Amino acid sequence: MIRYKNVRGLYLLFFVLMAFLIAGCQAVPPSIQCDFRTMQPQAVPTGPVLVSPIPGSITPIMIGLNGVNITDGTISNKVMVQATNAKRLETGNVEVFARIVNCTDYPLQVEARTHFLDARQVDAEPMTAWNRIYLSARSIGSYSDRSTAGTAVESYLIDLREGR
Repeated sequence: MIRYKNVRGLYLLFFVLMAFLIAGCQAVPPSIQCDFRTMQPQAVPTGPVLVSPIPGSITPIMIGLNGVNITDGTISNKVMVQATNAKRLETGNVEVFARIVNCTDYPLQVEARTHFLDARQVDAEPMTAWNRIYLSARSIGSYSDRSTAGTAVESYLIDLREGR
């Protein structure tokens, strides 16, 4: 039978190795975490809005322009819109951009299209076709599109739905 002279040292080494082993097995939280509880109820938009001519016929009463409208309730707890923006190009056309976050633990397909509106909030051109965006689990994707109506475009509204 072999006897070790430094039993305390062996115990210490054993506990140190176990600590490293346990620390290595700890679950790593996903890099992107969404907290839907922090989202504020939709307040009155500060920019341009679409307002129904018949009071109470549309909810919400005012739909904010120059942003994203989630048209599919099934993804309202799966994605968050992190940012939207637009810029006028040298040609006079408008390019819109939206950054979308997949808050789920699985890949997701979403689709987006854009309404480009004139100063009267009427379509300046036909709405764009639905464009598919592939989002990996807990990732960020982007959508962009360009108008063709030149300087007639004054505002935009991006529709977002789950891929079909």
